[in-house]
Amino acid sequence: MSEAVVADADTIMQACLNLADPKSFFLYAGAGSGKTHSLVEATGPKGRKTLILEHKMAGRRMGFEKLFTPLYAVEHLQTGLLDGTLTALRVFSEGVLPILTAKDDHFLLLEAVRSRSSLLSKDAMQSTVDQSAHMQRIEDATHALLSLFERNDPTLSEVATLLLQTQLLDVPENLVEAMVFESSGEAPDPEDTNAITNYAYQLFLERPFSELAAFTTYTDGLSPYGTHQGVKGLEFPRVMVVINDDEADGFLFSYDKLLGVKEPTKTDQNNERDGKDHALARTRRLLYVTCSRAENSLAIVVYTPQPALVKRNVVAAGWLQESEIEIL
Repeated sequence: MSEAVVADADTIMQACLNLADPKSFFLYAGAGSGKTHSLVEATGPKGRKTLILEHKMAGRRMGFEKLFTPLYAVEHLQTGLLDGTLTALRVFSEGVLPILTAKDDHFLLLEAVRSRSSLLSKDAMQSTVDQSAHMQRIEDATHALLSLFERNDPTLSEVATLLLQTQLLDVPENLVEAMVFESSGEAPDPEDTNAITNYAYQLFLERPFSELAAFTTYTDGLSPYGTHQGVKGLEFPRVMVVINDDEADGFLFSYDKLLGVKEPTKTDQNNERDGKDHALARTRRLLYVTCSRAENSLAIVVYTPQPALVKRNVVAAGWLQESEIEIL
């Protein structure tokens, strides 16, 4: 295909991704060209997985980056954040979100509240003198929560404040501490673990609930995105691999080096000579893992300042034929 700008690129991509006659291809374009959006539209959500280098790239595309970034910056929060077990997440993802989901079904709504609210625990019910008034309190608290979301996207802080006021759901102590923590508005000393954690939670609480819902979709594996490292052993009918070193903060992988845009460092060369692991070898293995996840159709999208050079190198390496590569 020609290296000139192609006006019907969307049509070409849809043809390549047709499961009846699938074709692999490379696509190159500058930042802001709209290629990722076009590819997402071309592939559709069913059976498609878009593989990205880092979680924040999914956050940027799904709209939860500003919620994710401050928490991920605190090392001891990272594991719980990524697997969804962080208590600060769970009160919203496993508490509030199911109640909102059940709001249109009275029976399901009652069950969602009953299974999550400590106000309906055995001890709470047994210690209540006026159970009728107690049940009315729970109903009022539930309606207050649902009303908060009517034609509104409240912040997590607003939701947590209402939960504290009504006691409908238990708010974790770390969030309560962050809500009352006095901050100067500037990032605290990184050595002060308690202050830096509270600061991260404060930034988290400022985000709208919709970002939490999007992040929950991602951590539950229900989004079309996954990381290059996180899909080993899995397969999907259609896979789109997004490569953009500029969006990745890590140094263990370098697609620019693998594709010949950058020269290997002296350390890379020495490690390769000595039989040690190095950036090119790690990246090559990672690319193999991602590309081998595709059952029927594979698209590789490369963000690079030198698309023509990458195309020459890929063709010279015998990875793809020239006709399978498109520069936008």
